[in-house]
Amino acid sequence: MEALQALNILILSDGLPGHVNQSRGLVSWLSQRYRCTVSELDVSLRLKPVARLLLPRLLQGRRLGSALAPLFYSGYSPLPRKPDLLISAGGNTSFLNVALARRWQIPNVFLGSKRRFRSDDFAAHLTLEPTGEPHNIVMTIAPTLIDPQQLQKKGNELRELLGLPAAEKLNMLAVGGDGAGYHYDSQSVQQLVQLVIREHDRTGRRWLLTTSRRTGTAFEQQLKQSLPPDLLADSVWWSDAPRKVMAAFMGAADELFITADSMSMIAEAIASARPTVILQPERARPEVRYQEALQRYERAGLCRLATLGQPLSPAVASSGAVMRARETLLDKLIAQLDWVNSERKG
Repeated sequence: MEALQALNILILSDGLPGHVNQSRGLVSWLSQRYRCTVSELDVSLRLKPVARLLLPRLLQGRRLGSALAPLFYSGYSPLPRKPDLLISAGGNTSFLNVALARRWQIPNVFLGSKRRFRSDDFAAHLTLEPTGEPHNIVMTIAPTLIDPQQLQKKGNELRELLGLPAAEKLNMLAVGGDGAGYHYDSQSVQQLVQLVIREHDRTGRRWLLTTSRRTGTAFEQQLKQSLPPDLLADSVWWSDAPRKVMAAFMGAADELFITADSMSMIAEAIASARPTVILQPERARPEVRYQEALQRYERAGLCRLATLGQPLSPAVASSGAVMRARETLLDKLIAQLDWVNSERKG
């Protein structure tokens, strides 16, 4: 068996889990192709309004901008040893990403909105939507740290803790809250309750239910008071007693139901390779780009979209689609990085 090539990677982190976990997830995926050594640098952009205005202009002057941009950050000093690859997500890291890549003359990868840079300021710019620019790679799904095998292990541990028979099948419901153009009124709550009852009647499956910090007390109380307790195998009401159970719940469940307001929850559910249904309230007004992203997930066979109060389409097994999405992204990314390295050497 051919030995894996070594790859020393530096992740720039702005401290936001939704950003840094995408970078860590990409490294996890790359670890299937390379022998990765990873370090992280926690940085914070200072004087943000001024920095966001000045840094894109400063970095147009490649040498001067690369020297001055780090001065707008706290936490970057002392710099670690020069890596082979630089990765970050979140607009506040983009300036330092570009500056250090130029300083070190190494390839850099950026995930997400690029502020006022061009995609070719990065060796590879990863987005869920095409930018139409060079070096842009469109992801079918964003990288996450979700490992289906680890999920299964955590799910088995939860089942044992709850004393559930191995043969008992379960559904999971993860509830977010208002945001991303979605609003949950009393009717939406009752439609969620009806869905839980109807699916239990149809399949006999009990539910693992968790709300989130964004759900809010009023939403939670309406839901809690309306749901028959015997339909719940386990539940987490975040405003009463928060517990981080997403991984264990996903691992223990046979089918996942996720409210549409949280792209991070959706990405994790899809990455679990469990059949996933995305639930949207009837009077949703999401941004066009957000809705298009969900529709692309559905077209790729990664999930099913459903509107509360309307007939529910069955979810489909998505493990094959998840694997294809991951491998396709890695193929494109590695080819792009190889091309950038060859151009630099040439």
